[in-house]
Amino acid sequence: MHATQVRKMRTTRTLLQIRTIALCLLTATLCTPKSQAQQVVNAFGVTKTGYFVQNDDGPAVPDAGENHYFDAFAAPDPLAEIESAVLGRPTGGQIDLMPFLFYFEGFNSQAALDARFGNGTYTFQVATIDFDFFTAQLSLSGGFPTVPRLTNFTAAQSINAGADFTLGWEAFANGTVNDFIRVTVDDAEGFTVFDSPDYGDAGALTGTDISAMIPANTLKSGSNYVCYLTFNRFADLQVVEGAQGTALYTRETTVPLRTAPGGGTVSVNFAGFSRLQNGSFQLQVTGTAGATFTLQATADFTSWTTLVTTNPPSGSFTFADTGAANQSRRFYRVQAN
Repeated sequence: MHATQVRKMRTTRTLLQIRTIALCLLTATLCTPKSQAQQVVNAFGVTKTGYFVQNDDGPAVPDAGENHYFDAFAAPDPLAEIESAVLGRPTGGQIDLMPFLFYFEGFNSQAALDARFGNGTYTFQVATIDFDFFTAQLSLSGGFPTVPRLTNFTAAQSINAGADFTLGWEAFANGTVNDFIRVTVDDAEGFTVFDSPDYGDAGALTGTDISAMIPANTLKSGSNYVCYLTFNRFADLQVVEGAQGTALYTRETTVPLRTAPGGGTVSVNFAGFSRLQNGSFQLQVTGTAGATFTLQATADFTSWTTLVTTNPPSGSFTFADTGAANQSRRFYRVQAN
């Protein structure tokens, strides 16, 4: 599965699930299962998404390959045993959502996406083995939000990790407080290190916001990151038989971020020394987790030789200097940034 597909499904489903929880807290009576029949669906939705990349100060461009997607889902009640689930398209015909009650399809352009999944009314029909039925409609009409673009791209390539950094972007055209913006930053291993509040949570970004602050020391110096800037526009919100339904247009831009060497406060120390049987000299170094360490050696304090440069996640490493076996004297230093 394409990496952007995985991210798209996670983002869309998380948004809708959080929205459902918030709605249940506010309208508990609507979300209470009916006494005369089993609750069938807790949430359902349709989304059209476009993915873009920005690698310089210019506009973001469509991602390579499949860059536009349609998806639909129906999240069943945990007690419901689903027998069938179909989605009716505005132009006719049905899509089978079984067995996972989720469907997605990718396209190489927005035009190709719109040709197969145009605007109009999408109809959900879900049935259980106990003959409980759920039917609902969502109107996917309007259009995509503007393509997100970071306005301080150059500054975002040399971020001082030890200070607050504000990401800025071009305004969400005609954006309102009913629209939703999300900023997520992942490290090189794919772990999220910064995530703006989810829809409905305190401090969530709306279509009127043009910046978000990454707090000092959230990022590590001398490191690469990936920022996902996502604009979401709601086309329809429905509550049907206690189930939250959402029709959504989304555009997401992927932007590389980099931190400058030396940002933030780092420390480094020699934790131990020992001579090995083969004459090598072993050194143990400890310091700030994730920092970049450079271990050097010299015999005269004039010419220094770099032995190793590393950035261990734990901040500690051990190095055996085989070159010390034939040296009458050897001095070491270690630097961190």
